[in-house]
Amino acid sequence: MRPLQDKIIVERIVTEKQTASGIILKSSDEPDRAKVVAIGPDVTEVEVGDVVLLNWNAAIKSGDNYAIRIDQVVFIYGE
Repeated sequence: MRPLQDKIIVERIVTEKQTASGIILKSSDEPDRAKVVAIGPDVTEVEVGDVVLLNWNAAIKSGDNYAIRIDQVVFIYGE
């Protein structure tokens, strides 16, 4: 996929925790993060590989990835 204009493509980072008995739980104390996998030509705020928090209600799902406008990114996680 190649995003147009001010769009980015992200891949959701799933954080899971496993109990002692082997049950996998989605971590509810951490917000859903996403890794940027492609950026449109008008995007200067993020780079491919950045981990971001975004407004998931504005994201459009396509396969395993999501497309979203750059103005829906809330912040970039630091290193």
